[in-house]
Amino acid sequence: MNVQKIFDRLHEDKKNSELGIICGELEEQGYKVMLDGREVTSAEIYDCDHEDLEDKVGPVNVSLYKNGSLEQEFTLEFVGDHEVVIERKIE
Repeated sequence: MNVQKIFDRLHEDKKNSELGIICGELEEQGYKVMLDGREVTSAEIYDCDHEDLEDKVGPVNVSLYKNGSLEQEFTLEFVGDHEVVIERKIE
């Protein structure tokens, strides 16, 4: 995952949903995205199909899959307007 691309996209697009922007960038990087255990797409986020995730207070658990295999897990926590903290999930 290229984290810098996520930060760049958030900086460039101040109008759209932060979660939608992040999902869109991850999809462009070739990942299927699961948020809090649900497979989601950026289109679904933009269509307000997952408003509960958009309104969530606290970290969102992210799992990235490529070719059917789990590649990475981490959390996202929004700390300001289009500002996010990304932390590797350690278990």
